[in-house]
Amino acid sequence: MEKNNIKKIALVGCAGSGKTTLASQLKEIFNLPLYHLDKYYWKPHWQRADFDEFCKSHNELCLKDEWIIEGSYIRTLYERIEHADIIIFLDMPRYVCLWRVFKRWILNWGNTMPDSPENCPQKLDWTFLKWVWNFNARFRKSILHMLDEYADEKSIYILRSTNDVQSFLEGKLRK
Repeated sequence: MEKNNIKKIALVGCAGSGKTTLASQLKEIFNLPLYHLDKYYWKPHWQRADFDEFCKSHNELCLKDEWIIEGSYIRTLYERIEHADIIIFLDMPRYVCLWRVFKRWILNWGNTMPDSPENCPQKLDWTFLKWVWNFNARFRKSILHMLDEYADEKSIYILRSTNDVQSFLEGKLRK
């Protein structure tokens, strides 16, 4: 992975897959601006933004010269893939994602995280847990299909474990 040629990195995966952590590490390595899609999708107090407004913001981010964009938002994934130099899918098992979601909630209960929108403290509710539980069944196949469509023209990494992520960061993992 030649650092000088990497200007746009898209990270996708379930909540709890490690997107924010990996994005922060990549920000340090590549010195690229980092954008968390949750900050554009959610308004204060966990109110959803208008989807057209979100898409407009998302597409404006994609047109920037340099970025790391992390977030799921499958309906806008094609746009990110189209513009990205590297696409990373954190394809983690359900139990890993659920464990990390619970851990984050316990350790940060009531706090607004740096990757969250203003006035959106950490919370855990049934709707969110169901979304995490069903992520792989609902979205995994679609994500893999999208990535497969670009396999010949993009650098795509599918990381399925913490060891894969570490190997990727150390430059040992090949696409």
